[in-house]
Amino acid sequence: MQFGIFSNGERSNQVAKATYDEDLAEVILADELGLQEAWISEHGTFVSFHAPDQLPSADLFICKAAVLTKQIRMGPGIRPLPYFHPLQVATDAAVCDHLTNGRYMAGFGVGLPGKTPQRGTLPGDRRAMTREAIDLILTAWTATAPFDWHGEFWQGEQLHIIPQPLTKPHMDVGIACSRSEGTLELTAQQGFIPLMSWAPQPKQVKDMIEIYQRAGDDARCPARRSRVRVARMIYVADSVAQAKRDLGGIDLGAAKVTGRLNHYIPDGGTRDDLTMEFMIERGAFFCGDPNTVCNQIRGLYEEIGGFGVLLLLAGKDWGTHEQRQRSMRLFMSEVAPRLTDLNPDGAGV
Repeated sequence: MQFGIFSNGERSNQVAKATYDEDLAEVILADELGLQEAWISEHGTFVSFHAPDQLPSADLFICKAAVLTKQIRMGPGIRPLPYFHPLQVATDAAVCDHLTNGRYMAGFGVGLPGKTPQRGTLPGDRRAMTREAIDLILTAWTATAPFDWHGEFWQGEQLHIIPQPLTKPHMDVGIACSRSEGTLELTAQQGFIPLMSWAPQPKQVKDMIEIYQRAGDDARCPARRSRVRVARMIYVADSVAQAKRDLGGIDLGAAKVTGRLNHYIPDGGTRDDLTMEFMIERGAFFCGDPNTVCNQIRGLYEEIGGFGVLLLLAGKDWGTHEQRQRSMRLFMSEVAPRLTDLNPDGAGV
């Protein structure tokens, strides 16, 4: 098993710089500690909520972070393809690939459904647009000469992008996978990285990985479990009691309000029951001393059948800056070394 972070930005600062500085500090620390990758949430114009400190362009953040780090790979988690022209996405990613010296990973998704004043109405189905956008982006990255494109949503002749990607044939691509079988099948067929959020319960993650693997088998394109990224809320302290004291009273924020954690509501309960302490006691959040956290991660690994990269949830003010730094340091010194033997398919990621 390898390790990274999923910077799912939500800090409620009134000035964006304060949030960006905190996010950068976490990525820099992750790099110093040897975590392999960081996926940076992109919350921009094309979302149904707005905050003054949200990050609408992960690519810009990544290029700055690349100057301040040495080895960590980074990608947007994710760029919602239906809302952008594919050639602009392809070009931006290729530039980032060069500016990061090959440490950039593209991150794609379908985005959020519905109409808002900021998004307007899309010209077609989001998933159909995403599929065509991916085909066009891959063609732009790999074409050896200008090409024509006559699709359902985008058209053009003698198309090409400058520069071409530094990484050949192109950089790794991560796809946000939730419950859609079509997205999981596409991820397997294209050899992309499946990105699993921190909110789903283990049973749902297990089911998604199995769909991903079946699709790979059907397409004769190995869909290795070692490619799967699974995010989780992890906080390492001296004890479970200390973790509860450090995190007590913290509001779970948008994930609670939007219903992403509804599957954890106890029978007869409401969203008000979804407190930080409840999520720790429920085992949904892996919090406590190194031994407890290690056992919880191994339990998750066994329950879903294995995965390759664990992404630590970051980008939230759950605990103080000093507490979060200490947690990450304890994780990498006391927990991570005890998990490196976990390799779900006997191959590297």
